[in-house]
Amino acid sequence: KFDLFRNFEVLLEQHFLKHWAVSDYAAALSITPTHLSRLTRAATGHAASHIILERIIREARRNLVYTNLPVSTIAYALGFSDPAYFSRLFAAATGLSPRRFRDKILHGG
Repeated sequence: KFDLFRNFEVLLEQHFLKHWAVSDYAAALSITPTHLSRLTRAATGHAASHIILERIIREARRNLVYTNLPVSTIAYALGFSDPAYFSRLFAAATGLSPRRFRDKILHGG
């Protein structure tokens, strides 16, 4: 079980920018999407889809803090075709818009 989860983590690092779905990761691991989510839940308490989203959000946070790139550029770099959708997803995951997140981290605002 642990090896499968570890392999999922490796695949996630390689493919999260391509926005692979749970089914893509499961297929690459030769298991069903349901089995993958059971596995990730056992290892982390979260479904595979949540872990995938969290990886994208973590990269977004990193870009917002350590670069001066505009939010739209970060959205495109993360594989989003619509910066507004990226902003909504980020806000839903973090409670802050990307601009507000950056401002809070950099200026304590």
